[in-house]
Amino acid sequence: MTGNRANTGNAATTPSAANSVDTVLYADRHLRVSCTAGSSSVVLTGEVDVSNSAALASVLNQARDSHGEIEIDTAGLRFIDLAGLRALAAPGGRPGDRMRLRNVPPYMARLLEMLGPTPCP
Repeated sequence: MTGNRANTGNAATTPSAANSVDTVLYADRHLRVSCTAGSSSVVLTGEVDVSNSAALASVLNQARDSHGEIEIDTAGLRFIDLAGLRALAAPGGRPGDRMRLRNVPPYMARLLEMLGPTPCP
């Protein structure tokens, strides 16, 4: 994969609409993963597939390690495949760490519904 990890050394930042600063945790030509400074909310924009799902899982595990419970905003996802869904559901972090999806697009909600409930540790 030719991903470009932005969280090594100096984090890349961009101004957001709410006058806060977004930190880019990961970016490649298909996917951008960012968070607002001081927030436990991670924003996904673009497409997740087998080419970047391992990087997404790694970034989400790092976010869980930092914050425990995280929210993942998926409103900006145009596409996600099974590898991407697995990256979202991958166990990681410390016991009791949780993640919550918000702004789930209808196509993704349908995929999650077809896969059924995921087991909780």
